[in-house]
Amino acid sequence: MQAKKIFEEGALEVLNAIPGAAAFINKLGDVVETNHPWKSKSDSTNWLGIKPEGSNYFDHCRKAVEQGNDYALKLLLGIREVFEKPDKKLEMTITVDNNGQKTWLKVTASKLNGSPYTLLIFDDVTLNMQALRALKESEERYSQHFKHSVSGILIGTPEGHILDANPAACKMLGYTKDELKKGGRELIVNVNDPAHLEMMKTREKSAYFDGEKEYIHKQGHVLPVHITSVLYRNQEGKIQIINTFRDKSTEKNVQYSLDEERRFSRTAIDSIPGIFFVIDTDMNFVRWNNTIENKLGYENQELLSMDILQLLHSDDREEVRSRFENIFKSGNGDFVSRVLDSDGNTHTYHLYVNRFSNKNKVFLVSTGVDITEFLTLEKEKSEHYALMNQLFENSPLATVMIDTNNRIKRVNRGFIRLFGHSKDEVLGQNIKTLITNDQYSDESEKMSRDALNGISTQKETIRFTRDNEKVPVLVNSVPIRNNGEIIAAYGIYVDLRSQKQLEDELHQSLSEKDVLLQEVHHRVKNNLAIIAGLLELQIMHLENEYETEQLKEALSRVFSISSIHETLYQHEDVVRIRFDNYLDRIIESLPARMNKQVAEIKKNPDSEPLMLNLNQAVPLGLIINELINLGVANENIGEKIAITLSSDNHAVKLEIDGINPKIDELKTGLKPDTFHKLLIKTFLDQIDARIKLEESTINKLVIQFKKSDSMKGANSSISNQYNLVKKQVIIEN
Repeated sequence: MQAKKIFEEGALEVLNAIPGAAAFINKLGDVVETNHPWKSKSDSTNWLGIKPEGSNYFDHCRKAVEQGNDYALKLLLGIREVFEKPDKKLEMTITVDNNGQKTWLKVTASKLNGSPYTLLIFDDVTLNMQALRALKESEERYSQHFKHSVSGILIGTPEGHILDANPAACKMLGYTKDELKKGGRELIVNVNDPAHLEMMKTREKSAYFDGEKEYIHKQGHVLPVHITSVLYRNQEGKIQIINTFRDKSTEKNVQYSLDEERRFSRTAIDSIPGIFFVIDTDMNFVRWNNTIENKLGYENQELLSMDILQLLHSDDREEVRSRFENIFKSGNGDFVSRVLDSDGNTHTYHLYVNRFSNKNKVFLVSTGVDITEFLTLEKEKSEHYALMNQLFENSPLATVMIDTNNRIKRVNRGFIRLFGHSKDEVLGQNIKTLITNDQYSDESEKMSRDALNGISTQKETIRFTRDNEKVPVLVNSVPIRNNGEIIAAYGIYVDLRSQKQLEDELHQSLSEKDVLLQEVHHRVKNNLAIIAGLLELQIMHLENEYETEQLKEALSRVFSISSIHETLYQHEDVVRIRFDNYLDRIIESLPARMNKQVAEIKKNPDSEPLMLNLNQAVPLGLIINELINLGVANENIGEKIAITLSSDNHAVKLEIDGINPKIDELKTGLKPDTFHKLLIKTFLDQIDARIKLEESTINKLVIQFKKSDSMKGANSSISNQYNLVKKQVIIEN
């Protein structure tokens, strides 16, 4: 009754004046009274998009909660809280799906003062929410554009303050946002620059400027930019400036790079070692390199008025025209043609041609290599090959060429004649199995392997003919190289049969001569033995002691010479003797008194046996004989004579201990004042020997000389008897 009274006092008019859907509900959730919008939209907005059942709003909200509507639960709890707390007011925004269209509703619930009812209002704010979202999206898009734009963006004031700067602007100018906001316009602009003043004037007049400008980078260099500067009013009505700019230095660098690319392309084209040109479908020149100008001698203006065919030899023009026309169809090709220089001289070029298109036009690009010298070299090479082929075929030496598998690839007439095979029988055969047997197989294999490894070898060996006849040959294996790679090998065979026959005959002749020479030595030894016997007989009949001693010395000299011939007679070598053995014979042949004075002959155990030829052995033996005679003749001799013999390579050293210590003139050279000393001096000269006394022991004589392997002839063993006799006459006088 009281509620009806309240509504009668004008509450209904107030309720109907509310633009949104509105209703009074009691504490139990019953809808007591509604306005017209509530009634007209009872199936959508205020009923949360589901059809109401009954008039209790709390039951309706619980039903919506069961269907998963989160707003219904918040609304139910909120209204109950308003009933419990009269000073509490509910305000919330919900969305309702109305037949597939989303509707935004602002819901308010408030307790009426002094009344048991709560006023529930649903205002449709869909348009406001859409506008707000559009504004937010616009602001977000602008924010994203501002942050991620590749162009620099500065927001400022006409007074020169900088309010904001995007990352691109900071990166291009080198400053942080805070540095730009703090420094303002003067940080990045020369305010006195005429170009800047002109931009300011234009922008003040039309509120807009679009053109080029210069900023100053943090590092001090000038940054050229293209800028769009706009004056606008913000929401507060204040005038602000937005400058959008992009770095022109990149474009300038790109332009510079393009220019450099053009220069590089031109340089590269001009660096092509041969000729280079581009022609169109009319055969006219479009581009060319400077080789055509420099090497062929044509001027730039000449080439502009010429076509490619005018550069060719008249006999080649029609054929080349046809080839160019075919390449326009096929796309590529190459051929050889003769090209004329400006003086009319002919050069042979190998032309490589390709088709390409540019701006719907077809062109041919060609490079040409001058092969004039190459053709000349090829001709010379062919002639050289022909000469080498003739040399191979006509060589008197048997020659074969084998491949890397040891197979015969070529043979000449000499090989056919030497081994008796036909050419068809040997080609493709293994050289090792063709002309060798098991005994020489490894040797032949090694020679082939060495040649194919780059090692030339030579060997005297045996090979076999087709009839298995032994042929002594000198084999030369020679590697064949092509561009540093071994591709085959030559085998060259020299027939040694005639040479071997001559060698056998020569060996036989030498053997006969050796026999004859040994016979001569034997006869000389026998004759000297007869002379020695006669001297001994004469000594037996002499009573004069001086004469006896003189004949004994002569007898010792005869024994020395006779021992040489006896030694040579008993050995195969008829020109050299082993001197230590010969020295033993000399000592054994000395008269008894002299022999007893010789203690021993010492030899160097580390040295090889000393071999001397006759020209040195005879004089050295006679020197030793005379020195022993001198030593024995001395009455004050205190020791036996000891002889030490040693040699080192070509140096010979003979030491004699116990010789007469009074021969002190040997310190200054042997003075020939006696016949013994004259003989010693003469024999020393013959073998170019030096004699001296050891300073540590006065009675030790040392004889040193260089060994010689050459013979000087039959008359050189005792050289120049005339001089010997002449010296003797001088001594006696």
